[in-house]
Amino acid sequence: IEDKEKSRVQIYTGNGKGKSTAAFGLAMRTAGYGGKVFVIQFQKAWQCGEHESAKKLGITVIQCSEGRCGTPCAAPCPLFVKAVSILNDCDADLLVLDEVMAGMAHGCISIDEVHLLLDARNDKTELVMTGRDAPEELRARADLVTEMKKVKHYYDDGLLARRGIEY
Repeated sequence: IEDKEKSRVQIYTGNGKGKSTAAFGLAMRTAGYGGKVFVIQFQKAWQCGEHESAKKLGITVIQCSEGRCGTPCAAPCPLFVKAVSILNDCDADLLVLDEVMAGMAHGCISIDEVHLLLDARNDKTELVMTGRDAPEELRARADLVTEMKKVKHYYDDGLLARRGIEY
């Protein structure tokens, strides 16, 4: 993308709905201007509506093969290795690490590895990380932190996820 300043690190965290949705919105915006976008999804293995949109826009989505139910893979996590490769190759305008905080909580990736990833950043690739409970030390290194706070949610009334809205 032209006329871009130095890339930044963004974190979308908190217990509210909308972290991945915000990241995919940014991915759509970047792709809309012709940017190259990669979304790496930790702890997610199901196909959702955003994957269909991503295909149409040329956004590459790479998912965990095990999802939330699987056991952590052998270290290093293949998704982490791919993220480092994308950053080393300066191969993206935007790299989204969706649910990377869940990946850390599940033992798939360590906070030290995330710090190494941040150290490996280049000036070209905007980096977005999502997930609940972002550690304070990652928040401190980010340029933007948005915390989604649940005020009210229809899940609490028993309404299940709806196609086209939650997935």
